[in-house]
Amino acid sequence: MDLANTAMQAFQNGRIVDALTFIGVIIAIWLALRVANMTGENPDSNLVTKIVSSAFGLTVMAGTFQSFGFAANTWIIFARRLTEIGPENTADPVGAQGLIDYVGTIESTGMPTPLGITFCVIVTIMILSLIWVPRK
Repeated sequence: MDLANTAMQAFQNGRIVDALTFIGVIIAIWLALRVANMTGENPDSNLVTKIVSSAFGLTVMAGTFQSFGFAANTWIIFARRLTEIGPENTADPVGAQGLIDYVGTIESTGMPTPLGITFCVIVTIMILSLIWVPRK
């Protein structure tokens, strides 16, 4: 098996892992929003309950942020491998170079894409506002 096929197989496996992680993230976010809503709606929720619910929601969002960063690295590592192999040594040199250009970097990151960051910020605000903003 040549290096380009090995790199492609690793990329495809990484995308499968990223997809399964995303499903888990969506379930965890749903649960965090549910907990936040129940905490905010319950008039008997005290300060400790609100703090624990907030901590749970923030932990879910920290994990989401981290998993989005891992997903970004799946693309970056593949682009790095294609760069090392040389796009001209792949079955589709134009497509390989296009992917390298699309990704835009071969340096690993700890950050998600700007869209992922925006998503995390919005959901975090939703969770915290459900807990802390008074209901009418």
